[in-house]
Amino acid sequence: MSTQTRRFNVFEKTIEFAQKNHFVGVEDKIPIFLCSVGGHLFNTLNKCSRCDFDPDSPLVDEENDFTITNCPLRHDNIPFYTPMSQLPDTRIHILMRGAKGSGKSVLILMFLAEGTGLLHSANQDLGQGMRTMMGANSITEAGMFGSVDEEGNIAGRPIAREMCGGFLGFEEFSSMSDASKKDHSLDMKNQLLTSLDNGRVQKAMRNGWVNYTTRYSIWAGTQPARFELDSGLDRRFFIIDIEMTPEKERAYKIAQHKQANMQVEERAMLANLNMDIKAWIRHRVETAVANPPSGIIFDDDIMDWIDRPDVRSFEADLFRRLCIGYAMMQPEYRGGEPLIIKLDDTLTEILNQSLAMRRTVMDADLDLMRTAFWMKDIPKSQLLKEISRMITNGDYQSAKRWLIENLESQAWYSEHEPAVKRRGRKGVICRFGNVSESVENLDWGGNKQ
Repeated sequence: MSTQTRRFNVFEKTIEFAQKNHFVGVEDKIPIFLCSVGGHLFNTLNKCSRCDFDPDSPLVDEENDFTITNCPLRHDNIPFYTPMSQLPDTRIHILMRGAKGSGKSVLILMFLAEGTGLLHSANQDLGQGMRTMMGANSITEAGMFGSVDEEGNIAGRPIAREMCGGFLGFEEFSSMSDASKKDHSLDMKNQLLTSLDNGRVQKAMRNGWVNYTTRYSIWAGTQPARFELDSGLDRRFFIIDIEMTPEKERAYKIAQHKQANMQVEERAMLANLNMDIKAWIRHRVETAVANPPSGIIFDDDIMDWIDRPDVRSFEADLFRRLCIGYAMMQPEYRGGEPLIIKLDDTLTEILNQSLAMRRTVMDADLDLMRTAFWMKDIPKSQLLKEISRMITNGDYQSAKRWLIENLESQAWYSEHEPAVKRRGRKGVICRFGNVSESVENLDWGGNKQ
């Protein structure tokens, strides 16, 4: 590795690339995308010694199974990160929420667009660079995850298999969520959640099994009106909110004018910077696959940050993944030894900004419930129905999980089962509001007429 390569800071260079392209309001979001690349790479280093698409594997039937030749991520190294004797998934899937025209797809295309994307490689089928694809505007469960023909073989080339080890972008994520509501794709959501969690795609069909492991990362955009975090999507996605203001609208217009008037010299400079970033990422992938870490060590300061009260328990792993991805994308990489993850000033800023954006989105539902039921008592069974109606799109089981993960940790929320159960008052009563009295002295289930 040359001195120049070691000193190349991909975070700074990518932000510079975006700024010189006159992108608006992306400086705080680019690091999350780069951390996603790093988390994706780390995941493959830890798990890709076991591959369902290796044409040289005796477990793969080339005549019936879809294989991927020349995969740059495939290796024979043993796993090195096994907390609780498990192989955790460290992919960082990103969902950007913004109104139409807010520029939510700008970053996705900056990395994934055919030809110009920082991750795109014209020779990806030859094993040069990671696989990238912009997803279709309309998709079915079978097109995404596969089906079986009359002989029991997986039919066609489902996207989840095609994109194993790569990045799949959707300018509008509703193409996935809308498909899950149609009769031919009712299992879309379950397969999506499982594949995002651990890579498994598994379904029993009349003529055979669809059964494989895939390791793709999803980057997607969505509009606020079509934003649904039901059934655990909030657990799987790193959520970024893009606020649209009149000032930002004008900034977009000015940026578009500057982009249209760029001189030849500017475009040539950007093309060179684009190639430099591509080359660095490709080199990092090759170096890491050839010489992976021997383990991982988190600095105590990382735990201190995650332990802060505004980070929810189910979010802790998301932020750990962000830290792993950040460490993998540092200028200097040392394979063959533990990956040391330290909380420096840059990582602290990334974590703080990421948490703030996540809270903007995630706490909107919390504020909705707080406003609707403030200083009121409500039976838990009724509350779950309201959560299902207002938040989880009719999914009662997701409503139960949402209550546990979001309400039970709030100081202004409490539950009590009345000591005396009367007709119409059975079950747990939920109270919204700061309670100064002891539970024993409260008229739970009140609202007397």
